[in-house]
Amino acid sequence: MFRSGSRSSQGLVFFALYVLIASTTQAQPATAQTSKDGVCDGDQEALVHYSLYWENFKNKNYTDALPDLRWMLENCPGFNRNNDRNFERAVEAYEGLAEAATSAEEKRMYLDSALVMFDRAVPTIQGTGGEIDEFQWTRDKGRFIQKHLEALDDRKGEAIEAYRKAYDLDPARLDPYYLEVIISDEYTSGDVGGALDFLRRLKETRGEEEGVQDIVRKYFSVIPPDEQINFLREELEKNPDNMEALTQLFELYEQEGYHEEMMELAPKMMQMKPTPPLLRMLTRLYIEDGEYEKAEATFKQMETMPGVEMKPLDYYNMGIAQLEMDRFVEARSYYQKALEVDPEFKQGLKAIADLYATAVARCGVPDRETKGVFWLVADAYQRAGDSAGAARYRAVFPNAEDIFYTQKWTEGSGTSVTYSCQGLTISGSTTVRKAS
Repeated sequence: MFRSGSRSSQGLVFFALYVLIASTTQAQPATAQTSKDGVCDGDQEALVHYSLYWENFKNKNYTDALPDLRWMLENCPGFNRNNDRNFERAVEAYEGLAEAATSAEEKRMYLDSALVMFDRAVPTIQGTGGEIDEFQWTRDKGRFIQKHLEALDDRKGEAIEAYRKAYDLDPARLDPYYLEVIISDEYTSGDVGGALDFLRRLKETRGEEEGVQDIVRKYFSVIPPDEQINFLREELEKNPDNMEALTQLFELYEQEGYHEEMMELAPKMMQMKPTPPLLRMLTRLYIEDGEYEKAEATFKQMETMPGVEMKPLDYYNMGIAQLEMDRFVEARSYYQKALEVDPEFKQGLKAIADLYATAVARCGVPDRETKGVFWLVADAYQRAGDSAGAARYRAVFPNAEDIFYTQKWTEGSGTSVTYSCQGLTISGSTTVRKAS
């Protein structure tokens, strides 16, 4: 094994090796002919150049390694396994020489040469059908520039370009650090639209990743909502049928309290292919606007979508709409559906208590025995965890005289009560207690 030494002494040894090999084989051409796969299998001249450069390279004698390494890259770039390792070594050699350089000019020359290797590697090896990871070479070019940014400051834009191209090649492989480098560059350069566009793409392709979610939250929080709105409006002017932009604009309007603007967008969004989140939002907005029939229509459209996951709040909101339309039976049905999805959904329990209170207020209590419904209303509030609500109804419980004249009641004992109002039946077992 040769040790690092002068190129002339090593050259004599390998020249002798070359003469010996050549004398025992058929005559070879003076200059190697690149084989179809760029490997030059069996070419003795390629073997000599490879051996010369490799001996110097492994001993970090990069200056002497480069002439033979450059020959290999020009003539047999994939030698001898048809992959990119010769280009990898060229980058390492130029970087090593840059680190040892004694002047800024010399360092810059070697770094620029290394970047040429990044640009040549992929098309060269791909052209021979060899093995090379285009994503890795593209990303690593950006990393190389960032690593030597003090000397390569004027090429910073190429680093961003490299990261963007790497993302386009394989969105899932680019580390969140580099994703943030891309967005940060666009934002700090004033390209808010570009930053927003890239953030939208990230939400689509990798929105489930915690690290990506952090980036999206961070930059959406620093980009003023009005700038986001203006950008999305411009996008819609270019492409009025951009459902993604419509949805994002709609969400921003909601966030900023632009109610009228939201409702102006609603019909157009319904004409396109609405999503469950959009229909959910529209249902709530229609309820807030008192347009209960429209709310019911959007709710039913969402409920019948394949694979949709209905939430307790969906049924609760629809119960509110039914109550506002004086449909007591339907309102309770939706509240009960909310509780079927989540038995601990306190809003659903309280909504049923409020519904009972509303029904009693609407229809009244025509006689003593009917007043027993107030026990059921209080019980409903108690089940909902609303002790204050239950306490409010103690004042209207049947009094001692009511209990005395109603034969089936005995204070402290159990009883059953049934009450009807507009088709809604409120019934159940309760305890007889007098007003307080």
